[in-house]
Amino acid sequence: MNSQDRSILNILQNDGRCSYSDIGKSVGLSTTAVKDRIDKLSQKGSLKNFSATIAAEDAGYSVMAFVFVGIDQIEHCHDFEQTVLGLSQVMECHHVTGMFNYLLKVISRDMRELEQLLVNEIKIPGMVSRTETTIVFSSVKHSGFVDCVALGEER
Repeated sequence: MNSQDRSILNILQNDGRCSYSDIGKSVGLSTTAVKDRIDKLSQKGSLKNFSATIAAEDAGYSVMAFVFVGIDQIEHCHDFEQTVLGLSQVMECHHVTGMFNYLLKVISRDMRELEQLLVNEIKIPGMVSRTETTIVFSSVKHSGFVDCVALGEER
């Protein structure tokens, strides 16, 4: 990946609807060259998808929480991961080090719904041995932006 590819990725992260022509003007490439590079970045897996970022509160989700999940028997991890993949309220699932196996970012409409999610969906009997939940009061920064240009030269 060269500096033009990195610049293209940064532009797309800021505005996924930016035209190939506008991107080309910004990075010094033709519209066709930009399209070809984006296609290659997609095929390579560097560009995962194009998506919209939704304000969860405006969609009715007023509660955000982080849930640490402990699983004592490692053979249950795969089943837990498969369960979590099917839960739309789980925004992120990370396999982590420390006292717990997973860190989940979850959203819910209210505290009652969060409780139901934890009790009925996440705290799976015989699989999940412990959880610890932290409620988010507010978020100072929320970004999925990966600064590709700051990475510098090809590696």
